Amino acid sequence: MSVFSCARAFSVLGLMTAMACAGCASADDRGDGSNASEDAVTQAKHNYPIVLVHGMGGFDKLQNLPINVVYFNGVKDDLATHGETQVFATIAPPYDTSEVRATYVATQIDQILAQTGAKKVNIIAHSQGGLDARILASPQGLGYGDRIASITTIATPHRGTKVADLVLRILDDAPGDVVENVTDAILSVLQESVYQLQTDPNLRAQINELSTKYMTGVFNPKYKDDSRVKYASYAGRTNLEVGWISCADGTYDNDVFRVDAVPALLFPTAVYLQGLTDTTNDGLVTVSSAHWGEFMQCVPADHLGEVGQLLKSGSDPLSGFDHLAFFRTIVSRLRNAGY
Repeated sequence: MSVFSCARAFSVLGLMTAMACAGCASADDRGDGSNASEDAVTQAKHNYPIVLVHGMGGFDKLQNLPINVVYFNGVKDDLATHGETQVFATIAPPYDTSEVRATYVATQIDQILAQTGAKKVNIIAHSQGGLDARILASPQGLGYGDRIASITTIATPHRGTKVADLVLRILDDAPGDVVENVTDAILSVLQESVYQLQTDPNLRAQINELSTKYMTGVFNPKYKDDSRVKYASYAGRTNLEVGWISCADGTYDNDVFRVDAVPALLFPTAVYLQGLTDTTNDGLVTVSSAHWGEFMQCVPADHLGEVGQLLKSGSDPLSGFDHLAFFRTIVSRLRNAGY
């Protein structure tokens, strides 16, 4: 049986098992804003500014296209309409290590604090941006723990991703066609070429930093959390995965009746990760790797859909996931917790 067939069989089996259960997640537990009480952003004791930190290959806005493309698609404007007027999107080098990227974000956080007069910020980071944020706060990094109230990561590969392992040819037992398909997929997402992967030292260093060996053996032992900072995390699940087991330990329930169909761009990587003992993932990062600090919840979305890419607006027709409502929920939970 092919990897695809196995993965799809596991997905269907998981969905059938989930539907057989007596209970399901209530609307109050959904993380995409379907809970009306969390749909509107509330005020908090401190009301710290929100800082968005993008992931690998990211940007704030691309304007050299027929339409403007924003990484956190529509998030700032939507939060503003719900009373959150101090939301800032930082910009870091799209292809470099988190050590380098964090220095750029640090400068912008200093500017945000000076501009707003706030003592601290709340960071919401997607993908590699979560690693940038951890270096920012860590006493072994840039030591910004006194200026950061909370770090919320979305689909950050805290324990690396085997997609990076495969692209770097770390896994010797993978079939050649699998390596080629996954490499092509990840380079398509990054809009880079095989030549750039082979010759750009910054890009290779960046992908190496996202490997499982580097994250578990170097990054995590080196960069310790700051006890003054609240750490929380979310994960995505796609390719019809329900996350019956892998998403069961969240603070908020995982709604197993809502599934996401992976986009064609991430299909090879999602199937590859899913074929590794049926590992639930968002197309690039597994749920287990996305855990850091308090694990809040799984959401039915792929790695791009979590932030509203590719140019998505409104609810997903299959999963019902709405990335704007998701971010409202994240901020609402921060405010309700006093941040």
